[in-house]
Amino acid sequence: RRLGMGDHMYPSKVLKDGPKPGRKFSTLDEMILDANGFAGVFPEYKYKIVKRLEGLGHLCAMSTDGANDAPALARANVGIAVEGATDAARGAANIVLTEPGLSTIVHAIRQSRIVFQRM
Repeated sequence: RRLGMGDHMYPSKVLKDGPKPGRKFSTLDEMILDANGFAGVFPEYKYKIVKRLEGLGHLCAMSTDGANDAPALARANVGIAVEGATDAARGAANIVLTEPGLSTIVHAIRQSRIVFQRM
């Protein structure tokens, strides 16, 4: 909730099969734009999601700990390697977390805003 994520979560199957006929979405891009997240997604689809979002004019951030996600992490506008991430993920990331949990990101954003307000 603190990250502002909603409840439109989709399984990875929709990325392979696309939206079903007669459903709310007619294109995969519409579904990606509606999504708050995807579950069980393979690395190649993560890359495609990031690429499609950027192609639609959105800024994109993602976090991971795995080497197989390095291409998507590098492609994203902001790539975040979580604590304990592989060397490949850390190398591809813009930000490397040194403590467990995503609350570190919230804290870092708050601290950076304080710094910028003082400038």
